Amino acid sequence: MKRLGILLTPILIFAVVFGCSKDHDAPTYSTYKKLTSPDDFEATYDSAKDVVDLSWTMADTSGVIDFMVAVSDSSIFDDGDLLLYPTNLKLDTAVSPYTSSYDASKRVAADIDSLVLYFTVSAIFDDETFNQFVGPRAVIDSALVLRK
Repeated sequence: MKRLGILLTPILIFAVVFGCSKDHDAPTYSTYKKLTSPDDFEATYDSAKDVVDLSWTMADTSGVIDFMVAVSDSSIFDDGDLLLYPTNLKLDTAVSPYTSSYDASKRVAADIDSLVLYFTVSAIFDDETFNQFVGPRAVIDSALVLRK
């Protein structure tokens, strides 16, 4: 029995060393560092229409299929009540600066006279490297919804 154990031990070690896959390798993030976020992001409340107008630019839109807008009711953005929605922009016809509108009545009840909302936007990438991947956020901007 001891001879069998001595014989099987090197075989087992050999099988483990050469039989394991590389699935345990840590991911590399160098691919993601190439992604850029939108620039010059602005959120402005239009009281006449009760909408928040959003605008931003993005120099390199290669691989971008759309943009994702995020809305929060907290200055600590991710701790607030978040709403995410795609802009559904036709990037082949849209020109920078990109624009979108957010209907304030979706978030602010009619009986509330003022509320600060926080906005940001991210590009959605879809190419040979990324599959519906939401990239880095733009700088967060706020808009005061003030009804008179």
